[in-house]
Amino acid sequence: MDFGSKSKARRKDFVITSHIKPEDGLEFLDLFSGIGGFRRGLERSGHKCIGHVEIDKYANISYMAMYGLSYCQNGKDAGDGNSCRIYRTKEGEYYGGAKEKGEISSEWFAKDIKLLTAGEIPKAEIWTFGFPCQDISLSGKRVGLTGKRSGLFFTVIGLLKGTAPENKPRILIIENVKHLLSSGSGRDFTTVLLNLWEAGYDAEWQCVNSKNFGVPQNRERVYIVGYLGGRRGRKVFPLGGANGADVEEIIGGNQGERVYSSHGLSVTLTAQGGGAGGKTGLYLCDTKDTEKWMNCLKEQEAEGCGARPYGDSSGVLTCRACGRECVQAQAALTPERENKRQGGRRFKEPGEPSFTLTAMDRHGVMLTQCPCHLGLPVRDASKQGYVLARHGDCINLIYPNSTVRKGRVGRQCSHTLLTDGCMGVMVYCRIRRLTPRECFRLQAFEDFLFDRARAAGVSDAQLYRQAGNSVTVNIVYEIGKRLAEMEEKGAI
Repeated sequence: MDFGSKSKARRKDFVITSHIKPEDGLEFLDLFSGIGGFRRGLERSGHKCIGHVEIDKYANISYMAMYGLSYCQNGKDAGDGNSCRIYRTKEGEYYGGAKEKGEISSEWFAKDIKLLTAGEIPKAEIWTFGFPCQDISLSGKRVGLTGKRSGLFFTVIGLLKGTAPENKPRILIIENVKHLLSSGSGRDFTTVLLNLWEAGYDAEWQCVNSKNFGVPQNRERVYIVGYLGGRRGRKVFPLGGANGADVEEIIGGNQGERVYSSHGLSVTLTAQGGGAGGKTGLYLCDTKDTEKWMNCLKEQEAEGCGARPYGDSSGVLTCRACGRECVQAQAALTPERENKRQGGRRFKEPGEPSFTLTAMDRHGVMLTQCPCHLGLPVRDASKQGYVLARHGDCINLIYPNSTVRKGRVGRQCSHTLLTDGCMGVMVYCRIRRLTPRECFRLQAFEDFLFDRARAAGVSDAQLYRQAGNSVTVNIVYEIGKRLAEMEEKGAI
């Protein structure tokens, strides 16, 4: 996983200046707002937030700091009631200076959605809500929509049904875990669609993976878009995200004999073997000539890994990251003829002298890769008992000695972020925990928004939790962009 400039370049298609002015976009309410993943995505696509609802104290502290919001100057804030007006003094920073300098606008805010009545909620064209997933998620008790927390979906439905027809939102954007589709053998999702229909909305939906939208995180979530009274001329879904990589076949042949580039996507996993590599394919480990190796080592040295000679004539370099042998030079005979039959050895061990020079043989030097790139074994409940993690791989750090957990290692891609900050990343030969900033980046929040939340005094534990509870901004941006296009064409 690359969290540096390369990652930013990879996300460039998703960090786009809005193509419409906010006054031309749709106004929306951000329910169950968390730290505003829906807000940031819809703002990027040109829409305007007029209020939010969030009961978590610390999530609201981050939200207020990230989007330049503050309570009323006369001291009346949410502590005096369940809802109030909050004020925004940095309008120009988000909307390109559209507001005059110094102008103050206000938004609506409420803490507890259970205490609201339909008449209290301001009119908006879009309601967004990622209602709690704890009772639906596979990691929870799986009681479904009858659970106390996930059952808050019915609270929103009650507010929709109680809202006068002229004040109902035209569009709903809903998010939850993938398991919503199969919870209760499909009954819960049927219940969701039925209740939306009873409230006056027809719906479309898609299960979307964040890794296909510019962030290296494997996060599958179902998104539902509802339309009031069937007002829909075009569809938002399917979203056309892709991770930008392809399967790269290097050597053809039968299944289990074909060789693929390690830089492309993996081939589809199969349930049955087909010879060596039949389940996952065979992948070529790249080799470099001497000049490329030395350039690579110089780049690593600039990044703090680097290598240094181990002995004046040993032909061995050691890695500064792990202190082990980094590049080993081994004498080789006829290196360009891989299939040549040889009675004796064709390769010497590192540090051994070269073969005797003859007029017949061609001599060469083979450079082997740094052991830290070969992989660090991580316990996993597989037949082998472990999985090799390499530089840049994600590792789930929870219950490290468990013998029943699988899928601990994510190949150059984070696992789905949770709320406990249990994700680590392999850095050469070390495993370190992902930082809160990296977790915010994995949800496609800009660094300046994270800096504001951190400056507000929110602890790392809360920042991890907030990132894990958020939606991925880039996906919401794509949905908002589709809705903006449909609005411009009068399709909704």
